[in-house]
Amino acid sequence: MQVLTMLLPVFLAFALMSFKLFNSLQKMEIQMGMGVVLLRYESPSLFWFVIAFQCLLIGALLALIYVPFFVLPNQIMS
Repeated sequence: MQVLTMLLPVFLAFALMSFKLFNSLQKMEIQMGMGVVLLRYESPSLFWFVIAFQCLLIGALLALIYVPFFVLPNQIMS
């Protein structure tokens, strides 16, 4: 139970980042801070770099979720 409450911010960050990535791919634009919008057609390389960075962050959050729920219990049980 304690691990679940400690990982609640990670779960929320994962959900938020997944939603932002899905929204970016659906609209082909990225809402950046202060009202700046990055369109795919204006700068394709920068757009795909930001998409790749979002995927990397989602992968890191998945690793943070995976370790306490699957790796650590297996190490404790063995």
